[in-house]
Amino acid sequence: MRILFANNLCGHYGGVEQTIAHTARALAAKGHECHLAYASAGRNPEEFARLFASVTRCREFGGPPQQAGGQLFADIIARCKPDVLFVHKISQLPEGVEHARNYRKIVLVHDNDMWCPTGLGYDRRTRKLCTHSAGWQCYLSFAFLEKRESKLMPFRIVSVREKICEMQRYHQFDSILANSNFIREKLLANGFPFDRTRVCHPALNQPEPAPSPVPDESVILYVGSLIRGKGVDLLLEALPHLRCPYQLYIVGVGKSQDALKRKARDLGIAGAVHFEGWIPNEKIAGYYQRARVVAVPSAWPEPFGLVGLEAMRHGRPVVAFRTGGIPDWLVNEENGLLAPSLDVAAYAAALERALAEPGLAKRLGENGARRAREKFSFEKYLNRLEQFLAGAGVADEPA
Repeated sequence: MRILFANNLCGHYGGVEQTIAHTARALAAKGHECHLAYASAGRNPEEFARLFASVTRCREFGGPPQQAGGQLFADIIARCKPDVLFVHKISQLPEGVEHARNYRKIVLVHDNDMWCPTGLGYDRRTRKLCTHSAGWQCYLSFAFLEKRESKLMPFRIVSVREKICEMQRYHQFDSILANSNFIREKLLANGFPFDRTRVCHPALNQPEPAPSPVPDESVILYVGSLIRGKGVDLLLEALPHLRCPYQLYIVGVGKSQDALKRKARDLGIAGAVHFEGWIPNEKIAGYYQRARVVAVPSAWPEPFGLVGLEAMRHGRPVVAFRTGGIPDWLVNEENGLLAPSLDVAAYAAALERALAEPGLAKRLGENGARRAREKFSFEKYLNRLEQFLAGAGVADEPA
């Protein structure tokens, strides 16, 4: 097949781009011809571009207007002549794409922004999960305000109606793939067709890590962005509740980093909290090997949570809040522990169990490694995705 990927970024940034890179490389190795249309450059765009037969900036994806160059989407289609358009995350769908008949149209929904005007899936003020479909109630939770990277004007007004209309255009696609059961349920609640909306759990094509025993040291590991939705502040608030020794290592960067460091000092736990900053992928394994437990304290409804799969592959139990797509891979008391969403005391109790009970941590870690191999292998993901791309009928994933 000739496949045209469509994404906001050409370059490495987060889980979406990581998934695209691993998928394109594997599809090309199987003989498919992969192209990329994008809105703007990310990190290391040249390295990212080498994964594709061609890369072209599309002026209609809603990228930064100050970036020069780019082509109209119709011209990209005419040049690539794709069998299938594979949309990942673009700010704006070019006019008329949903009605095209000369290629199949597939979207893989990675985030909440397909069904939520804010892209968060929860109320900014209360952090409570949104339980309604996109509509007039979005105004009650200030979903018409979009955050901006500007101190003078931190928000801009957006049209909730236009965002809903944009979402509804995807209803016409041949396949709508959700990366978790949570996302699929939200899409169905917003009118997406039942028979064409399917779950396709993502996975990363990484070498199998060398097995290592769960260590005796009481080390907690967090890997991810330091932004409010990831709930690192809730993790810090949980730590003073622990009655056992611990050390927390935080791997990642983000705009909340300084505030989180201040919070650790204010809570009196700064000596046990280590901010490691950004760590290259090839060095992450060492952190997993030192960890007794991996914390995934997401406050927002995490659409899936690839970091959980990474922890499982390393044989480490995960402690997380029960929110979003996390229960797709974390089965409570089987490969980790789940606490009710935003319940800091319950989260602390779950962390303490994983730290204070070596036998429990070992059992959960072993089960997680087995679950990752059997249910979330990259080969399984790729074979399922390839069927969707080819237009074959694909059944629901088993629970």
